[in-house]
Amino acid sequence: MRKVLVYFGLFAVFALFFTSCGETTFDESQLIGKWKDDTQNEFYRYFPNGTGHFWNEDDDVTEAEARKFDWSLNGSELEHNYHSIMVDGPLVTRFFTLKILNSTTLKYRDDFVRRDKSFTKVRE
Repeated sequence: MRKVLVYFGLFAVFALFFTSCGETTFDESQLIGKWKDDTQNEFYRYFPNGTGHFWNEDDDVTEAEARKFDWSLNGSELEHNYHSIMVDGPLVTRFFTLKILNSTTLKYRDDFVRRDKSFTKVRE
């Protein structure tokens, strides 16, 4: 009987360990709005319907000229599907791993260039 209790205790410890290592999920509604890159004048605007656009004012591009993308958030994986500037051009997909998402800060790892990016929410 004592052996059974020891095995049950070990099982409980392992179960707690593996459930605590699960994937972090983020509140999608926190993403909605306008975000500014902390290192340059690059902006992203996320809409609740899974669309958005981005522009870089350092390149003399305004929000009215912004490039469109579709986005989805699953757990901590943020996916952008960028629309081509050509009519019926291919979509370009990029994946990002979210590290922080709250009402003021967005930080993710760009999985393509293997670099972290940080953004601050713009109050309008």
